[in-house]
Amino acid sequence: MVRSSAPGHPERVVEVVDLRKNFGEVEVLRGVSLSVNRGEVVTIIGPSGSGKSTLLRCLNLLEVPTSGSVEVLGTNLMGTRVSLPLLRRRIGMVFQSFNLFPHLSVLENVAEGPRTILGRPRDETDNLARDLLAKVGIVGKDDRRPDQLSGGQQQRVAIARALAMHPEIMLFDEPTSALDPELRAEVLEVMRDLAAEGMTMVVVTHEMAFARKVANRALFIDGGIVVEEGDPTGMLREPRTERLQRFLNNIFWGQD
Repeated sequence: MVRSSAPGHPERVVEVVDLRKNFGEVEVLRGVSLSVNRGEVVTIIGPSGSGKSTLLRCLNLLEVPTSGSVEVLGTNLMGTRVSLPLLRRRIGMVFQSFNLFPHLSVLENVAEGPRTILGRPRDETDNLARDLLAKVGIVGKDDRRPDQLSGGQQQRVAIARALAMHPEIMLFDEPTSALDPELRAEVLEVMRDLAAEGMTMVVVTHEMAFARKVANRALFIDGGIVVEEGDPTGMLREPRTERLQRFLNNIFWGQD
């Protein structure tokens, strides 16, 4: 079932208008617009190379937009006085490749941000890390290094590390694409729990069941433009465009 938006007048926390991004002479995003309200889950689907990850990375300035308007949590990202440390404290991001610190323990990976960036004392950050690791189902592995964990466990630690900064928005860039089906289920369960708690999330994914059951809205991007946007269940059952139909055929039946 698609999650319902918050009652009353929703608070807009992401507003993207006519976003364009060039890499040299290649225009990867060609006028993308996107809005996200607080508490919403928005999924972004599309073929490889369509600009999905670039769009996501523009939301926290890991990629600098070429033109357009991008406002996140009341901050104009196209302005000249953006505080990147403050922005990234408010926006958590989970990547495909985990990106854990290999020389730190599981506990230290989660506690490092609040301790070094926020200046919180060790006892407080260690307790926070243990609570978050329990939240994502990682218990009894505080002293393990990342390479001693499965891929699914590493990704759940990465989610806990992002949550340790108390973000207002979570960005997920294909967080399950490097995992086998069983490990994907572990990570998706954590993401479903976050959605149920009201976390605002923008998720780039090929997990169609997640998009259908958890998201409020879905965007289908191809060739750097939004081809379709709307209710995920309706989009996936009865796509309006031939391009989305072909994409779904490829996902579900291996055809194009």
